[in-house]
Amino acid sequence: MNILYKSFHLVDVDNERTVRNDISEDFDSFINDFVDFSNHNEKAKAYVIMHEEDLISDCIQRIVNDTDVEYRNELSDKIALKLLESEKLAQAKIYPTGSKVKRGSLVQALVQNSDDEYEYILAKVEHSEWYDGTSLHRNSGFSSEKKSIWKFAVYHMYSINDHVVFNDVSVYTDTKAKYWTVSFLELEEKRDDAFNTYNAYKAIDNELKSAVKASSPRDYVVLSNEVQNAMNTPQNLNYSDYVETLIDNYEPVSNEIEKDVIKDCLLALPERKHFDTEFKTVPSSIENKRTKKYKIADGVELMIKSTSNDFSSRIISTMKNGKRVLEIVCDDDETYNAFIEENA
Repeated sequence: MNILYKSFHLVDVDNERTVRNDISEDFDSFINDFVDFSNHNEKAKAYVIMHEEDLISDCIQRIVNDTDVEYRNELSDKIALKLLESEKLAQAKIYPTGSKVKRGSLVQALVQNSDDEYEYILAKVEHSEWYDGTSLHRNSGFSSEKKSIWKFAVYHMYSINDHVVFNDVSVYTDTKAKYWTVSFLELEEKRDDAFNTYNAYKAIDNELKSAVKASSPRDYVVLSNEVQNAMNTPQNLNYSDYVETLIDNYEPVSNEIEKDVIKDCLLALPERKHFDTEFKTVPSSIENKRTKKYKIADGVELMIKSTSNDFSSRIISTMKNGKRVLEIVCDDDETYNAFIEENA
């Protein structure tokens, strides 16, 4: 591994500026540690570049192809300024909540792994200030021991005749904030089967909540459970065919449900919510979505697993003596006997 270029910028959102700091030779040890850390980080996700003419991608290509240090510095300055603008926008959005974008510095490095294989590293590291024990001058930077990394992106690429070809980008963020990937890097998460399964389920369920639940909670519960069953069953799924079958075969409880409208809304989701129309379902990707809980009363909840195919005929709401009652068909002897009234 050969480090061809490196830079370090303070990203000062409060004063709306970036400051380039000099880097000593021993900084290479941090880069070496970081490359190892990033390549073995299980929390990193694969992203793809949407448009190679975007500022970050374009600057990286130029840094790879041009060895002039001053020109490389200008390009890395542009990248740092792009991060500053993205963080200012992110800060403005969360300002009403009293939260702050984590303050930090931007590390950049171009690493050559072989004759034609390269990695470009962008890492936001924890920034701190301290006073020199001898001169009492205030210094700033980050700890060489602590190495607190808020976010990183590693662009994997190779070069052929001065043409840079990008592979996937490995990205890690310590929060769910999207400004790092969307506003700053302008990347899109790579669509593998797990990604498609999770996004499809989430998108369908949210659409059913907005389009069905308000008019008919019962229809929402039944349809949502059907979707859970599909995503929890390993299969090669054609999304359009699945939606057609799901809606065409469903008989709504409420007369207010317009099946054609619901179908059109669901069929528009792949383009709107960015998932593929054909993929293999990965049940583990929605592990935490396999049950739905309904509050009955304080301390009492009803839990329905997605593997239940006939619950809609086994659980009915009714009124008895002026009270709202759930009638549940019970097959389990122990549960049934636990609630028998002695004089019934």
